[in-house]
Amino acid sequence: MARPRAVVPGLIVCCLLVAGCGGDDGGGQAAVTTTVTTAATSTSQAPTTSEASTTTAGFAGTLIEAKVTGSEVETAERRVRVDRGAKVRIRVEADRNEEVHLHGYDLSEDVAPGRPAVIDFTADAPGVFEVELEQARLKLFELQVQ
Repeated sequence: MARPRAVVPGLIVCCLLVAGCGGDDGGGQAAVTTTVTTAATSTSQAPTTSEASTTTAGFAGTLIEAKVTGSEVETAERRVRVDRGAKVRIRVEADRNEEVHLHGYDLSEDVAPGRPAVIDFTADAPGVFEVELEQARLKLFELQVQ
């Protein structure tokens, strides 16, 4: 059942710096900067972080973006929650040639400098799924479908 929400015009942006997330090949801890961006979808509702609705280039659904520079990951949050049945777009930029892999759904796309990986899917399987740069074993975030 939908709960009433306050009207939020425009855009909400929150930032949080978290150390010790993800991994790197050097055995150290990678810093993770998280940015949550949500846009109001109507005049009567504002999405929550877990229900972030965004429209980009004809896509209407939950957009999760991550950017990798060296062993640092900048992403929406460490664990992104979406409702079962939601349309999801994962967009990853990286400073290297790699494979972005969404475990559990077994979806992957190649990423390269200047060429982001984009994975569009319907979140129809419940659970918690890791998204990572496969060869580097660098965790980008977890996707929780409920």
